[in-house]
Amino acid sequence: MKILSAFLLSVSLLLSSDLYEEIDISEAVELQKEGAIFVDVRGPSEFIHTGHGLGHVNIPVFYETYTPKPLKVRQNFSEMETKNQKGYNSRKLYESKIVENENFVKEVFDLVGGDLETEIIVLCHSGQRSAFSAEILAKKGFENVYNLEGGFLQWRENKLPLSVD
Repeated sequence: MKILSAFLLSVSLLLSSDLYEEIDISEAVELQKEGAIFVDVRGPSEFIHTGHGLGHVNIPVFYETYTPKPLKVRQNFSEMETKNQKGYNSRKLYESKIVENENFVKEVFDLVGGDLETEIIVLCHSGQRSAFSAEILAKKGFENVYNLEGGFLQWRENKLPLSVD
């Protein structure tokens, strides 16, 4: 995930943001009151477990899939933790793969009922994936795309309404 974040940061810095606008949290809240739609591009696990702003629609731009390593590896890992009374990085128990959501643009298009003029505020955890997503949408003809600076972190920091499982 760190490699993906670094890649997205470098890509988002290279891409011109002339096609979409960066907005702060107060501008985003005002746009939402006027009918703008929030599209949260984080993965389902983040959306569910970390929480999300009320009324935000989850359309992930990427999915992370996990395939468990063989049972013996997982069993040895468990035994090692028990023996040493120390936790280890459990990500090592899975092969993870990050896959781009090939239906991302279509799902956003369907969400806005085909109206490319609908105001869309894109957010992720901190703003990197959403900058990437905003660029994609703008290049596909969406005319009013905004990237929320600071992403969900800003939403939560400003104590705006949340839904958390």
